Amino acid sequence: MPHVFASLVLGVFLLQSPSLDSSSPKERQAAIEQMAVIGNSRAIAALAEAYKKEPKSDLRAEIIAGLERIHDKTAIAPIVEALRTDLDKNVRLQAIDSLLRMYIPADGNSGPIRTIFSKVRSVFFYPERPMVGPEVKLDAPATNALAETMQKDFVDEVRVEAARALGSLKAQDQVPALIAALEEPKNREHAQVRLEIIRSLAIIRDPAAGPALEKGLRDKDRNIAGESALALGLAGYTQARPAVESLFRSSNDRMIKHKALEGMALMRDPGSAALFESLLAHSDPYYRELAAEGLARLHHDPTLLKDRLAQEKKFNVRIALRFALAAAGEDSSINEIANALDSGQRRQAHVYLLELGKFEGKMNELYRYLRSTNPKVRAEMVNVIGEIGNVSARDQIQPLTNDPNIDVAREAVAALRKLSR
Repeated sequence: MPHVFASLVLGVFLLQSPSLDSSSPKERQAAIEQMAVIGNSRAIAALAEAYKKEPKSDLRAEIIAGLERIHDKTAIAPIVEALRTDLDKNVRLQAIDSLLRMYIPADGNSGPIRTIFSKVRSVFFYPERPMVGPEVKLDAPATNALAETMQKDFVDEVRVEAARALGSLKAQDQVPALIAALEEPKNREHAQVRLEIIRSLAIIRDPAAGPALEKGLRDKDRNIAGESALALGLAGYTQARPAVESLFRSSNDRMIKHKALEGMALMRDPGSAALFESLLAHSDPYYRELAAEGLARLHHDPTLLKDRLAQEKKFNVRIALRFALAAAGEDSSINEIANALDSGQRRQAHVYLLELGKFEGKMNELYRYLRSTNPKVRAEMVNVIGEIGNVSARDQIQPLTNDPNIDVAREAVAALRKLSR
């Protein structure tokens, strides 16, 4: 009798359980929620089949979000199919978001399924969106589908987000497709798409994109000209340095001049040294800051830098000059940069310390600040060291997981997680 009773209870449960085939949209939604849980790979085929039959676009988007939530690479195929074929723009945007989340987990998997339309905006659609980690291996079907969407979708908003996604994924394999789309004559009227392609090429930093980006310097659209100059610097395409400098000298547009100078400051081309030296005394403090950054990356003679530091009042410029001095071998200058982690110039100091640790061999100098009496400095320095990604730093960071300051301990745990990958 107990077995009979159990069978009856199970039968009642199955009858009451929501179904993907129900005529009620609410029941279909409940079925999606019930099936789309992390690790439930057996549900992928059923959800993919339900997607094909689902008439409501909001539920199709929920299925695509649910497929990602299961977090199994076999879900990539139906997500890609939705990106390529769904007629609803919002479903295609959800497919882009879901593909990104397959490689860049942006939040937890608890609670109800959230599509990009049940929130204000997807985290991936903000300027400071998350980026793929260096340990992540991408799948060609996903990046191919994003590249195809960037090139062929009939809605610019979708093309823009596909181009952004390739940047967030640092999809090196799609650099030729990004270049082709940037140079495609029919795209000249699609400025936002081209702008996002340039930004993604800047993130990927492949010098192969240099010739195409250099053409952008001559574009009539000020944003494209400016972002092309910055992207050339990030890609390290030094062949374009004379053209970027010419743009800086000839343009009357403040934004373009700033972007051009930013690009040159990143290039590490000795040909820029004379320009940077001349700008150290410029009336615009941002020019002075970028000039100091450019000289830092050229390991410039510290004599001129010290003279300018003695006269400089602006804090952001002083930090940049300290960066240049530290890169030139004046390790004592790191102290002022490290202390700036607890200031309004936190982000600027973070970037400089990251470069000094990763490219200038200053890791041992950075470790000293893990013992700072200022918990904000300790927490930020842990974050810097974790981002540098040197696994030898584990022993230095491990003790801070027991730091009395909760922010320091949290950063230490996060940094160890990065280093363990």
